Amino acid sequence: MSGEPMLPALVTGRVDQATFSASLDPTAQSHTVRVWQVAPICETDTAVLPVRTGCEERVRAIVLAALERVTGPDGRPPRNAIGLLEPCGSRRGMRFVPGSRASWPTAELYLEFLPAGSDMVYAHYALAYRVLADVAPLLVDARWYTVLSQCEDVVDRWDIVDGALRFERLLTDEDRARLVLAQLEPSLAESLRETT
Repeated sequence: MSGEPMLPALVTGRVDQATFSASLDPTAQSHTVRVWQVAPICETDTAVLPVRTGCEERVRAIVLAALERVTGPDGRPPRNAIGLLEPCGSRRGMRFVPGSRASWPTAELYLEFLPAGSDMVYAHYALAYRVLADVAPLLVDARWYTVLSQCEDVVDRWDIVDGALRFERLLTDEDRARLVLAQLEPSLAESLRETT
């Protein structure tokens, strides 16, 4: 990445969490979103968020109630906001395969961010934010990033830290979001080159 502009020169604006949250419409659908998770699990195309032991039923109730309040493009609850991922469950999206999930923190329930796949055009991004803000005290700490990939000029940083959702949006010029992300999280540099 030598010769690339440094982060301050690439970022043209910032949106803080309060401003972002105030502008959300949970029924709105977003453009294509790409996802890279770095903690506690490393995933691409989704983020997998372990639920704290003993909080599974409360999280399940909050998520299902939130999804029931919003209608997806097919008239049913949206399938691309937050999904429930259980070691013994079967559902659309990521499958829980015990052998390949050995490095994951042990949990009876995980939440999956944008479970229908990050390349889906109809992502209920604002709804996902609202649900995660509500359940953050019940989740294990995590970090992931998203690039809104219609023009690739937005990088969002998502963190669950000590039971709180933290969010920041960085704005950049068109097709520069991956450069910003590679500087924010150098461990993703190779992965970002592979998915362009």
